[in-house]
Amino acid sequence: MAVRAWAVMLCAALMVGGCSAAEGSGVPSEVPSGPSIIVSPSVPASGPATTAAEPAKDCRQSTVRLPAESETDGVELTVSTDPSRTSLLLKNTGSLTVIVVPDADFTSRLVAAPYANPKDQASRAALIAVNNSGGAAAVRAVPAYVPPAQVITLPPLWAICALTDDAKMTASVRYFQDRPSSAEYFVAKALADLLLVNHSSDRTRPALIRCAKSTLSVLKTHPGMSDIELYVEILGPRAACQAAYKALLGGSQAAAEQLGNSVLGRLAGAPRLLANSRIFSTAAQS
Repeated sequence: MAVRAWAVMLCAALMVGGCSAAEGSGVPSEVPSGPSIIVSPSVPASGPATTAAEPAKDCRQSTVRLPAESETDGVELTVSTDPSRTSLLLKNTGSLTVIVVPDADFTSRLVAAPYANPKDQASRAALIAVNNSGGAAAVRAVPAYVPPAQVITLPPLWAICALTDDAKMTASVRYFQDRPSSAEYFVAKALADLLLVNHSSDRTRPALIRCAKSTLSVLKTHPGMSDIELYVEILGPRAACQAAYKALLGGSQAAAEQLGNSVLGRLAGAPRLLANSRIFSTAAQS
């Protein structure tokens, strides 16, 4: 009865706050850090793309703005390229997480863009947790022939760079919105914001990874749950996630519940989770 009363009380508190959409907080398991990117003003393309002597080596010169990608609710990617069109920088300026993979012909490869990513410790820790949860490997929309290292989880405010190795080829990628990855990142980021105040990233990493895995498990078991119910279930007293961060708090149930309440308060303002989208394509062309 105590567990049920706790959940009902939290749900009631969260319903007061509502679940209106809000701006989101934010590659391999070790996420590169670096200063936030400053994208130059929009530069209109004039005439055909200039053929470069060599293809771009990274996306640092990708300052030619292209139309934003916003094919579906919750997704907006700010896209830019370089004059040769052999690079494509995608920055997630939407509210939900997207998965990015190479184009169908593998004319482009995906590399990290640390100069365009968030530099705060919580965002980094949250993405490392998501990347180590095993969730990307289970995404059915990703073709089986795509190498795991080329399946990139891109939460809000994170960026990725696509490059061709042929100056005659135009950089291009495919992407789609992924509900489990969004939920994982929101939970891990809300926890990281609070846990990293008093604990090191090394100590909190196992707990954040466990909570990301727990998020996937709850979504699989209860696919029809509302966002509020989902977060209450993930952070509840019987959940593997709470057991993980409770250990960081010296085993105190009272401290764990207080932290859970604070995390749930943050999640009440998280963007609304949406069903997975279909796969879209984009290329470095006007």
